[in-house]
Amino acid sequence: MSERPGQGMDVSHADLRGTGTGLGETGTTWLETVGALRAHLEGDGDPWGEEAGSMVKAAYLAVTQKALEVCEALGERQVTSGDHVHVMEANYRAAQQRGEEEATRIERAIERL
Repeated sequence: MSERPGQGMDVSHADLRGTGTGLGETGTTWLETVGALRAHLEGDGDPWGEEAGSMVKAAYLAVTQKALEVCEALGERQVTSGDHVHVMEANYRAAQQRGEEEATRIERAIERL
């Protein structure tokens, strides 16, 4: 991706494809990590004990659950964003191809004049 002065950004198919793939892979990795963390935390059993631990338990579990939900949502959004960038790349490629076909059609029409 490069920027041309006064003309905005220049983006290639490879830029879009790479960005979409990177976002998707990052989101998938994030979701796998969150799943592993969730499994680890749930596998720890109940280490809280009777007195002081039980007072902390409810708050800890609530905060942990919320944090895992937020992290999962982030991973899902990255995967979705990656999918959307892939759609954008396909649309960009199709538009470019239509533009090239139209330019060729116009050139042929001019040659016949």
